[in-house]
Amino acid sequence: GFHFRVMWLPGAMAGSLWSFGNVGNIVAVQHLGQGAGTSAAQAALFIAGLWGIFYFKEVKKPSVIGKWFISASMTIIGIVLLGHESSPTSIGR
Repeated sequence: GFHFRVMWLPGAMAGSLWSFGNVGNIVAVQHLGQGAGTSAAQAALFIAGLWGIFYFKEVKKPSVIGKWFISASMTIIGIVLLGHESSPTSIGR
């Protein structure tokens, strides 16, 4: 079967965390605006990448890891710039 007795707790925990993350995404978009809020929520991919590189050792080639960090840095810079652009102090500049 589906091993319900073994998998119900990890499945319920994963589903709950997923739901909390979605609520956090909605709150971020409401407070930061669509551009910065959605970008910040998508920064979860950055965290997942760090887990994959350092904890799970999914990527081993230094050149690939370096390219990932360059891409991740560009993404973070974009998130910061979007956050600055959509901040209340930037309206009417």
